[in-house]
Amino acid sequence: MNNVKRIIIATVTFTTLAITSTAFAERGEGKRLDKMVERVSSKLDLDDTQTQALEEFAAELAETRQLMRGTDGGLRSEFSALLSAQSFDQGEALSLINERAAAVQANAPELVAAAALFFDGLSEEQKAQVQEFMEKRGRHHRGKKKDQ
Repeated sequence: MNNVKRIIIATVTFTTLAITSTAFAERGEGKRLDKMVERVSSKLDLDDTQTQALEEFAAELAETRQLMRGTDGGLRSEFSALLSAQSFDQGEALSLINERAAAVQANAPELVAAAALFFDGLSEEQKAQVQEFMEKRGRHHRGKKKDQ
């Protein structure tokens, strides 16, 4: 497998896991995240070291999500306030986005390191399982978009 193909597969895998983990975290921070870790650990038959790496990766994802959400009611409420104003304050909107982007960017090295620790710790068979999951999930989502 050439390097470009590996990079593409790793990027897609990482992104999907990030989105999935974030979605689970959003629905009930701790419990859902723990369930996701438990389910992935079981499906991939992870050992204790691999499970610990997955837990660290999930924690970094949750932290990154919290940085995006921000404090004081979150990004959604802040944008809602902008929308309900007489006129949309473009400067404030840009400021909100830039603040969140800077926070996520500052956390990116830890997130990538946690992802690398997890993915590099997987066996070839486990990586193949993750790739298979990603392919099935991709087909599932592409099919839904066509139907809508």
